[in-house]
Amino acid sequence: MSLIRTSNNPAMLVWAREEVGYTIEQAAVAIGISVNSLKAAESGQSSLTLNQLRSAAEKYNCPFGYFYLSKPPHKKSYKPVPDYRIKPGFIGVEHYKLNLEIKRTRDRRLIYLDLIASLNLEIKSFRSLQKPPTSNLGSFIRERLGVVDSEISSLDFDQVYPYWKDKLENDGVLVYESQYIPDESAVIGVAIYYDLCPIILIKRGGNLNERKLFTLLHEYAHLLKGQSALNDAEAQTITQSNTNEARLEAECNLLAAEILVPSEKIKRDDYLELNSVEKMEYLANTFKVTYTTAAVCLKRFGLINQSEFSHLLELRRAANNQESSKDSEEVKIPRENLMRLDMGRPMFNAVLEAYSSGAIDLFDASKILNLRVKKIDKLASGMT
Repeated sequence: MSLIRTSNNPAMLVWAREEVGYTIEQAAVAIGISVNSLKAAESGQSSLTLNQLRSAAEKYNCPFGYFYLSKPPHKKSYKPVPDYRIKPGFIGVEHYKLNLEIKRTRDRRLIYLDLIASLNLEIKSFRSLQKPPTSNLGSFIRERLGVVDSEISSLDFDQVYPYWKDKLENDGVLVYESQYIPDESAVIGVAIYYDLCPIILIKRGGNLNERKLFTLLHEYAHLLKGQSALNDAEAQTITQSNTNEARLEAECNLLAAEILVPSEKIKRDDYLELNSVEKMEYLANTFKVTYTTAAVCLKRFGLINQSEFSHLLELRRAANNQESSKDSEEVKIPRENLMRLDMGRPMFNAVLEAYSSGAIDLFDASKILNLRVKKIDKLASGMT
């Protein structure tokens, strides 16, 4: 019996919506129709127009043809990511665009696994920290990642984030970025744990670019603990715990800070004659972290008091606001570089390798990477 129907299947509308984790209200907003219209279509009382079905396929991130199947292509796979947002008013907010970005990252992971299988390559399992050492934890993880102090010190600040991202990708993590995580959700980072190819998703753009490095390591800390999580900016400021959520965020913040600035590498004598601003600048330049991260670490090590810490954060807020208010010419980033950021190096390279080996055709490679056909050929042949 054929799996293809001649008219769209109402049950598939329901399946596709639930696969992305939308409520019927969120889906109606996303598609641009009334809730009653969508309810009627899902119950089979009426049908969506072709344009509405195309919009649904786009918003559900599924092939248009799925709506005409007689049964789903696979079992329901949607699982909500545990919510560790702290900012009041945002806890539990499930904006449909956020769910869509999470689904896209999960789908990309599955595509990556298929590509690796087609290339007969092995993927090592990700190792969570079952029994972390009781001392020198930051250095222990840096050694695991292959981070070398001399390499860090030789980097320019704009090279630091790519350096750490590359180390995490080599540790088996798929790092994705997105400029489409909605501001309305307040989410700036997502960790999705799997034993094989866990995911980190980071919101890109605006003032968030300055905190991308700490966000990257914060989400990596969640993965090391074997936990998935949604995080907001407020969660990265938690140092004390009065709830289970706050406790986990405080632990991940401490672990991320230890990886970036290991306690045992701090030479306290170097800071004795410096004022608070000089201490911040010295630590930031030594470990190649942002001034804000440096201020947090200084407070953690007891090298500044609470008043000095608050003053440093206020200085950073003022500097960031001044920087963002400056009129600057927008830098045009080549689309293939944006796709590398969105997809991550492992997946981007796997697509090109699969195309070069004949495992996928040119049009599949173009569709996966969201690049023009001509660009795929140039990239695959080593041209820029």
